[in-house]
Amino acid sequence: SSSPHGRWFPMGAWFSKQDLIPQAKREVHDALVKSKLIDLRAHKRQRDELIAMKMAMGRDQLHFTLGFYTLMVAANVLRVARYRRFELLPINHVPFIAGPVIFAYNVDACYGNKMERLNIEKETILRTEEHWFNKPLHLPQSMQEDYRALMEEANARNLSMGYGPERHWAVFDPYFTDDDLWRSASPLSRILHKQLRRQDTAADVGSMD
Repeated sequence: SSSPHGRWFPMGAWFSKQDLIPQAKREVHDALVKSKLIDLRAHKRQRDELIAMKMAMGRDQLHFTLGFYTLMVAANVLRVARYRRFELLPINHVPFIAGPVIFAYNVDACYGNKMERLNIEKETILRTEEHWFNKPLHLPQSMQEDYRALMEEANARNLSMGYGPERHWAVFDPYFTDDDLWRSASPLSRILHKQLRRQDTAADVGSMD
């Protein structure tokens, strides 16, 4: 005959297995959410750096454009001072000023330190300026607990390596409401969006019928 231990061991193992299933599901869920948060952070960083670099390149081009117009103004002032009358530089003389400026821009890009300056400007935009893209992401409330656990783990690792805590890159407060967006939109956008919203509303009513 079988012993009591032989009869009850499978039943106890079955109950133990049933207790481990929810824990395993929770661990898998937490791992998936953490992986998703890491992906979101990486994508946000990539997007922020791309936009900041475009802004830095635009500023660099603006600086060279300002230099071109400064040379144009200086050339016209010298021309007026020489001929003692208000006579601007002929249009066929403009390439003689624009050409050297474009050449200097390309030399700086190919053989100068333009790339280093652009990288510094990009980091300045990301770290010291406030724009919509380098603000924290608005994430669902359901991710808040996992986000805090991830940040605590990262800050503990940084502390053990002698670094400071990381900046928060996500928030969970309510995002802009429709009224907030309407108040900050331009007048033309309000008119166009209002017209589009009317069409969408009419289409929704038609679909419901």
